[in-house]
Amino acid sequence: MEKGAAFLFAGIHFDKKKFSTDFSRFQEKKESDKVSEYLSLDENIESEEEEEEEKEVEERVRVKKRKRKAVPSETVEGFSVFKSSKSAAPVLNEDNEKLEDKLSLEKKKFHQQLERDALFRKKHNIHVSGNNIPSPLTDFAELSSRYGCSAKLLRNLAELGFKEPTPIQRQAIPVLLSGRECFACAPTGSGKTLAFVCPILMKLKDASKDGIRAVIVCPTRELANQTTRECKKFAEGSKFRIKLLSKQLVQRADLSQFSCDILVSTPLRLKLAVRKKKMDLSRVAYLVLDESDKLFELGLLKQIDSIVKACSNPSIVRSLFSATLPDFIEELARTIMHDAVRVIIGRKNTASETVKQKLVFAGSEEGKLLALRQSFAESLNPPVLIFVQSKERAKELYAELSVDNIRVDAIHADLSQAQASSFFLVVLGGSGKVLEKSDYMVGSQTMRHNAVDNFRAGKTWVLIATDVIARGMDFKAVNCVINYDFPDSTAAYIHRIGRSGRAGRTGEAITLYTEEDVPFLRNIANEMKSSGSEFPSWALGLRKKKWKKHRPQRDTISTTPQDKGEKSNRRR
Repeated sequence: MEKGAAFLFAGIHFDKKKFSTDFSRFQEKKESDKVSEYLSLDENIESEEEEEEEKEVEERVRVKKRKRKAVPSETVEGFSVFKSSKSAAPVLNEDNEKLEDKLSLEKKKFHQQLERDALFRKKHNIHVSGNNIPSPLTDFAELSSRYGCSAKLLRNLAELGFKEPTPIQRQAIPVLLSGRECFACAPTGSGKTLAFVCPILMKLKDASKDGIRAVIVCPTRELANQTTRECKKFAEGSKFRIKLLSKQLVQRADLSQFSCDILVSTPLRLKLAVRKKKMDLSRVAYLVLDESDKLFELGLLKQIDSIVKACSNPSIVRSLFSATLPDFIEELARTIMHDAVRVIIGRKNTASETVKQKLVFAGSEEGKLLALRQSFAESLNPPVLIFVQSKERAKELYAELSVDNIRVDAIHADLSQAQASSFFLVVLGGSGKVLEKSDYMVGSQTMRHNAVDNFRAGKTWVLIATDVIARGMDFKAVNCVINYDFPDSTAAYIHRIGRSGRAGRTGEAITLYTEEDVPFLRNIANEMKSSGSEFPSWALGLRKKKWKKHRPQRDTISTTPQDKGEKSNRRR
């Protein structure tokens, strides 16, 4: 018996011959079992190896994903260079949560402030457009709390009667104090001058002799004089040097070393000072174009362009202010301004709602003069401002009213030699000086200033004027404006009647019209409707006609009967 078989059958006698077949069968069965056992064992080993390999791959991926957390940083003896990942994780999470809470709270406060600003602007009829617009002022005290305004300036405002900011002042002042450029449109008499002078005075802080620091450009000499006077009132008690660029100043030999804090001028005079007298505007930090729509007219556009180029300071802040702001002016403004804020008070290009407007049909030129005299005979409530379309007509109407025992005066661009001579005769006391051309010009300007001052002082009841003083002139107590001659544009109408009803006061505007003016009546009726005044409904049914400087040839102003030949020779 084989060794393996003997082990199986130890102690038993087994007849191999007798049971040879069975034994052989039994022995094969055992070997096959062994083979299958070995095969199954190999399969188990292989499957276990595969599982171990898969686990190793998964572990490697897991380690790679969490490498920073899994590998702790080593510590250097004496101090810890890095904190372990296990201890840093909760600290980082807490810091992130705190930061997120802080940011969300700030964002919430920011949106709440935007909502409050929107409601406040809606209440005061303020319309703005632009990016990151500063919040409007609630009162003048905020100038100190938000922007550090000096007590001296606030005291001057209080003494001048400024109790609360007007809508244009509420928004334009913060915009300019934030260093943003601005173009603003607000009704006449709404306080635009303070809206740009106050930020300039606050930004300049102290007087300096370092060149010209701020420039204000006005379309007329009268408005430039008024602006200079108002600037000096606001800066009372300070050492700011505020200068009006007069003709005498321009006649200096050299202006290259001229310096002041605020310079006020008309466009042509400033252009001549820069070109011929070498005035340096390269240090100007603030440029204001007052009554900008008038300044951007074709006659003044080249002068304004040269002034803007001369103000070459890269950090300059430009601003435009007017009661009317046509679309083409906005387009021009955007070409010279950067990231500007647009501020509109009320409806754009509309008359003030504090002025009661009325249309009166007079039929003819004779009818207008009769209607004016009848109105004065019934109720003359001075001061009254009368607008005509030309200098000649201003003289004619003055001649007619001066015989009616009315304190009347006229203001226009030129002055006759006789008037200038009489002026110097009074001033010089008959010294016998031979007058030159420059003397006549000085006399003309002085008489214009005197006419305005007398009207303000109440010495003159009725002032006859052309559109030269319709722009920006502030006559605080004008009770009535009479458009004796029909205005030549919608803007001219808005600026004319805006001399009344200023600073919250009420006023009246009467427009006389004849048959020649009827085709353009619809334009005025639309303005009356938009500003809330009563208007003739039939005028809105007229055919719409686009006017371009409506200045018809009118008959001379006179009640004296004339024949046809004289009338044709004396049309204005």
